[in-house]
Amino acid sequence: MPKARRRSAHRSQRFEDMALPEEVLGVLTEQGLDRAFEIQEAILPDALAGRDVLARAETGSGKTLAFTLAMTSRFRGRKVHRRRPLGVVLVPTRELAVQVVDTIHPFARALGIRAQLVAGGMSIEKQADAVARGVEIIVATPGRLIDLAERGALMLDRVETTVIDEADHMADLGFLPQVRDILAAVPMGTQKMLFSATLDGQVEEIVDAFLVDPVSHETVPVAAAVATMQHHVLAIDPSAKREVTARLAARRGRTLLFTRTQLGAERVARELVEVGIAAAALHGSKQQGLRTNVLAGFRQGAFPVLVATDVAARGLHIDDVTMVVHVDPADDVKEYVHRSGRTARAGAEGTVVTLALPHQVAKTRSVVEGAKVEPGWDEVADAEAPVLVALGGCRPSGEPVEDPAMTKYKGAPRKLDLTRGGRRAGADASRAEERRANEERRASWEEDPASRPGAAPRAAAPAAVEGRDRDEHQFVRPVQDRHRALQLPYGGSDAGRGDVRQPGARGPAGGPAPRRRGRAPVRLSRRHHPRSRHARCRGHGPGGCGPRDGGPGGGSGTGGHDRTGGRAAAGRPGAGLPASQQHRAAPPDLSAPALQRHDLHRAGRRR
Repeated sequence: MPKARRRSAHRSQRFEDMALPEEVLGVLTEQGLDRAFEIQEAILPDALAGRDVLARAETGSGKTLAFTLAMTSRFRGRKVHRRRPLGVVLVPTRELAVQVVDTIHPFARALGIRAQLVAGGMSIEKQADAVARGVEIIVATPGRLIDLAERGALMLDRVETTVIDEADHMADLGFLPQVRDILAAVPMGTQKMLFSATLDGQVEEIVDAFLVDPVSHETVPVAAAVATMQHHVLAIDPSAKREVTARLAARRGRTLLFTRTQLGAERVARELVEVGIAAAALHGSKQQGLRTNVLAGFRQGAFPVLVATDVAARGLHIDDVTMVVHVDPADDVKEYVHRSGRTARAGAEGTVVTLALPHQVAKTRSVVEGAKVEPGWDEVADAEAPVLVALGGCRPSGEPVEDPAMTKYKGAPRKLDLTRGGRRAGADASRAEERRANEERRASWEEDPASRPGAAPRAAAPAAVEGRDRDEHQFVRPVQDRHRALQLPYGGSDAGRGDVRQPGARGPAGGPAPRRRGRAPVRLSRRHHPRSRHARCRGHGPGGCGPRDGGPGGGSGTGGHDRTGGRAAAGRPGAGLPASQQHRAAPPDLSAPALQRHDLHRAGRRR
C-alpha cells in the first residue's frame, strides 16, 4: 500500500469561506448549517480538487455531507449522457442508500442535477428507465448496480468520481469481489474516495489496486469513537431480561434497541407492543417497502422505539436518538462502535446501555475495554433496581397498543401493502396473556421448587403411592439397550397411539408397565413370536431347548437362549428373545387351547 499523505484537521471554519457554489451555500443555510465539522473541513479541499481520499472519522461526524458537497459542486453544469453517470456512490445496505439519496437530493435540485437510487428490493425496470434518461449521480448497492450493467442499462466508462461509503463493512459482508469488478470498469485515474468509521482489513487491497496517491484524513482514533458518550453495562439475571428491556424502552425519548438475530428483533418488538410500548422491528428479511416505512415512522417520531439488527448499525442517521440499548451484546469492538454511534451524533449527548447475561460478562468486558471506554457496571437482579430509574426507565402500562408497523407513514412507497401475509394490526392479546401467565408460573416455580410438575422423587416407597391413581406418577428409567437410547416414561393414559406394554408388568414402586408413545406397535418376527413353533421347541417356554441353543436341554423349561449366546434368566417373560427385544415380549399363552388354535392355524396355512 502506498504511503498516504496525512493532513491534520484545522479548526472549524464557515462553509461560506470554502469554494462552494452559491446554490449549495443557500441549501446549507436553509438546513441551519453554517460551520463545517472537523472531517468536512479536512476533506473538502482535496475532494473539490479531484484528489483520491481516504477518510476515517467517528460515526456521525458528517462524512456523507462531505462527499455530497464535493460531488454536487463538481458536477454543476456538466452535460450527462444516457446510461452514463458522472458519479457513483456504493453503500452496503439499502437503508443507507436511501439515506444518502435523501441527503443528496436538496443540493442536486438546487444545482439542476439528478441523483438516482439503485438498490435491491425495488423495481429494476423503473431504475433502468431512470438511468436511461440520464442522471449525474447514482447511489447503489453493488449487486443491483452489476445487474443493471449486465443488462446494458448502465455504463461506467464516463464515471469521474467513485465513492465507497462504509468501505470496511463492504468487505465484512463479502461485497469485495463485486466492488473490485465495479472499480475495474471505472476508468483508471478518476477520483475515488473511501469513507468509513474504520479503515482496515481488506480495504487495503482496494487502496493498493485502485487509488493513486491518496490523501488520508483521520480525526480521532476509531477505538475512541464513542468515548464521549455515557456507557453502562448491566449484569442482569436471565429471568429479568425481558422486564428490564421493557423498562428501558418505556423511558422518554427515542430509543434504539439492537438484537443479534432477526427473529430476536421481531420477538422483542412484539413483546414491547404487548406491554404498552409502541415499537417496530427493522431487519434484513423485511420487504423493502416495510423497512422504508418503519424507518420513516421512526424518523418522524410516530413511535419512540426501534428494535433492529446490525442492518441499522452502519451509517444511518436518525435525529434525537438519546439511548442505544444492546439487548444482545456486541461481538466485537467494531460492532460496538457502530451500534453505539447511532446516538450522540454531531456533538449531541447520548447513553449506551449493554445488557449482559452471566455468560456474556467476560466478553462484554473485553469489548468495552477495546473500545477505550469506561462504563459503569451494575448488578441488576430484577426490574426494580435503582440504576434503571437513574437511566430513566419506568414501568410500562401493561395494556397492548396498536402495532406501529401496521401504519403507513409519509415517505413510504405509494403502493405499499401493509396487509400482505395476513398479519393483523395491533398486538395479540391472547398471546400476551399467555406469556404473562407463563411468567407468573415460572416465578412461582422458582419460589417453590416442590410445586413443579415432576418434582417428586423418581422412586417412592410402595406405601407412598398406595391408593393413588397411577397416571399421577411419572418415573423415568434410562434404557441401557443401545438400540433404544431413550427415556421410557412410566405412567400416563392407555389412549396413546402406538403404546406398547407388557400385560401384567409393573414399573418402579408399583407403577404401570413401560410404554412408547407415538410409534406403531412392535411386530415380532415369526421366529421369535411367543406362540411360534420355534418358541416352543427352542426354549421360549416349557419344553426346553437343545444344548446347541445354550439351554440346559431335556425340557427343563428353565433356560433359554439369545443371539449373543448367553444364558437368559429363568422365568422371565420373553427370556429366549434377543437382548434388544426381551423388553418387548409379552408372556406367552401356552395353554392347551391356545396351542391347539395355533396348530390349527398353521395347518390351515399349509393347505
